[in-house]
Amino acid sequence: MRAIAQLWLLPSRQMPLLGALVHLLWLAALACLALITPHAEGAAIGAGLLAVGSWFWHLGLATTLRGACQPETFLLPAFRRRLAAFGLADAVTWVGLPALLALAIGVPHAALGGTLLLLAAAMGFAMGVERWISLLFWPLLVLAGWMPGLASAVVHNAIESPLTLPLLLLVAVLLLRLSLHPMLQITDRPPDTSPLEGLSVGRGATTDAAPRRSALGRRLEGWFDTIAQRALEQALTRYRQQPTAARRRTLVRRLLLPHDNALAILLRMAIMAVFATLYVVVALHRRPFHASVVGAYAVLIALARFPQIGRGMQRMRPNLADLYLTLAPTTRTQYQQTLADALLVLVPTGTASALAYTVLGIVLTHATQPWLMLLVTLIVATGGGLVALAVHLIGPQNAVGRQWVNAAVLTGTMAMYWAGVGLVDALGYVFGGGLLALVVLGFGLGVWFAAQREYRRREPCFDAPLT
Repeated sequence: MRAIAQLWLLPSRQMPLLGALVHLLWLAALACLALITPHAEGAAIGAGLLAVGSWFWHLGLATTLRGACQPETFLLPAFRRRLAAFGLADAVTWVGLPALLALAIGVPHAALGGTLLLLAAAMGFAMGVERWISLLFWPLLVLAGWMPGLASAVVHNAIESPLTLPLLLLVAVLLLRLSLHPMLQITDRPPDTSPLEGLSVGRGATTDAAPRRSALGRRLEGWFDTIAQRALEQALTRYRQQPTAARRRTLVRRLLLPHDNALAILLRMAIMAVFATLYVVVALHRRPFHASVVGAYAVLIALARFPQIGRGMQRMRPNLADLYLTLAPTTRTQYQQTLADALLVLVPTGTASALAYTVLGIVLTHATQPWLMLLVTLIVATGGGLVALAVHLIGPQNAVGRQWVNAAVLTGTMAMYWAGVGLVDALGYVFGGGLLALVVLGFGLGVWFAAQREYRRREPCFDAPLT
């Protein structure tokens, strides 16, 4: 029983905000089911809350269990049996109890609702283990958005069909089979990758889980690694030919950020452009569509790179000891400054990426104010990148603190983006853009210089992180 409780608490310990939120949703759903009359309306509200909570809970659960299901943990006594008991308890909590309560109070289609809850749980768990599974459901959501009338007719007929329930059960079982098979398979751990690399296709997002690579992910990974190795060799050759400070900084940057050279950045932008194109094409079918949303989306993509800095620098502490001895700086401040200068390249890289995605969106949407979008994206992406790099470089060391900091940075950046769109639209490019640049870039540079000064003041740390 204690092992089951520890497994249940595992997601809440690593993601406490998620754990608290989904359990509150579970309580609210049961309250709606039991207290709201007529019971059919309460069941509809409760089922929606349960489905959302179950999806998020099992997504986080799969992410954390991937780290727990390592080859060495299967040597623990009765680990598989306790894992199965935990799965049964989880199914009873998220599916069995709500379904039994709905049956007890006479809610119509209670069995179908329970099956849909099981499907939501299986979808969340499968997406947490294998990311590519989400691509199987994405076309269905797109078609439902394009043709809501057809989707409504299909749902209405499915409710009345006796084949719907067994088909949904079959889909849920297949999803669980796809997710549990690789998780319970005992294989050798793949070689570790750099915590600061800019590639996430086919790889896990957690620090404890072994990276999972799909066939496409392995192919892309090979391309990026080949490009990174070639860029590192070129930087090393140039430094040996003429050892200047600039070439030394470039060499350090190639070591810390292997996938942030020019060719790799272009390849990553091309890959992201494919997804951005799909997003814009889908969004265009949802009226009304504001073209400025494309710029906001581009800024979010650019800022998504920075949370990795805090986690990556923390995980790279033991490796940075070798870099410290190799550089042999005269002072510790000089070493800290070298790292800060190497990481600063992420700001112009992120800004260039945001501008490229915005240009793509302008072409696809035939935006009526392209220069406004480009100007606001340029200013906000640069200022937001400086702030994001600063706070993740010297910010909290624990996962919860980093999540809160990242949420605050994203919220503030989006607020400044939409405020900038309105300001430039109202005051013009010169006055509105100048005022926006003064506020955003002034704040961003101030935060960065303060963070850089604080980072130089800190002692270099080479201890392995405890968490």
